[in-house]
Amino acid sequence: MTTTATATPGHGPAARQAGLSRVQRFFTLMRREWLQHRIGWCVLLVAPTALMLVLGVFDRSLIQVQLDDESFMVEGLHQAPAVLQALLLGLGLTAATVVLALLSLGFQLPGLARRDVQDRSIEFWRSMPSSHSQSLAATLLMHVLVLPWAALLAGALGSQLVALTAVVSAHGLGAWFDLPWTPMLAAGAALLLRAAWGLLLAALWLSPLILLTMAASAWLKRWGVPVVVAVGLAAVHLLDPRLPQPWFRPALNRLMREVVSALMTASPLQGAHVAEPAHIVEWLPDLPAWALRDAGAALAHLASPAFVLALALGGLGFALLVWRRHVG
Repeated sequence: MTTTATATPGHGPAARQAGLSRVQRFFTLMRREWLQHRIGWCVLLVAPTALMLVLGVFDRSLIQVQLDDESFMVEGLHQAPAVLQALLLGLGLTAATVVLALLSLGFQLPGLARRDVQDRSIEFWRSMPSSHSQSLAATLLMHVLVLPWAALLAGALGSQLVALTAVVSAHGLGAWFDLPWTPMLAAGAALLLRAAWGLLLAALWLSPLILLTMAASAWLKRWGVPVVVAVGLAAVHLLDPRLPQPWFRPALNRLMREVVSALMTASPLQGAHVAEPAHIVEWLPDLPAWALRDAGAALAHLASPAFVLALALGGLGFALLVWRRHVG
């Protein structure tokens, strides 16, 4: 007797995926991106904290900061007051973790445009009930936004461990318990949310450069980035001088200014007097209000034709990426 196995309609991975909603499929694609990169990302996010812990334990003199004022003077971070140590380490380590993640992102983005074609997984994704736009959007969201946000959170949490080590090493465990935790935590949460909002707005402003560069890499492969750089240099140095009024250099300058404004429109120290540690504690409760005002000011910058043009160019780059997927 011979038994013939037949596939039952409505079963199997593709069928189960087809039963998912559009949102569920999108989160599945995001999860796939995380599973593919989780080891490298975890190492990237933990490395600055681990390095600072090693430096703090074995050689505190490597971390130098000099503050000169009529009220107090310190030549090294280990000599600073405990509250100043905790604040500087928190801000510095968080910023370093985010910058490291952004540098890694800059190297990875051009390759992401042609990754699925190079490893031949594009055939698999074409067989799944998800569109090319969904797959590309999930990849971009994970790399351009979720990774920097994760770096922001990892840096903020890791800095607390580094600050604990530094403060206890320099001033004793009692100094760490005596820190003004209520205003410090409120200020830290406000700055964290402001930075996350700024990273989102900066990504929107940078969408033309990100997506057009990725599109060039998808169509021109390894020549994509050199061509984009060459076209940019030619536009600034050759075309601008021949136009009645320069256009490309002012546009790039405006874009960079808007990116900086998205991250911070005004210094939180503006108008503040922090000549001694007691003034630092008095200044901390003002930070949440500053963060809210600064976030609103960054949002107000979006109401401009420049932002609409940036989104349109970013949309063009995304459309070129999707088209490249369709034509193979």
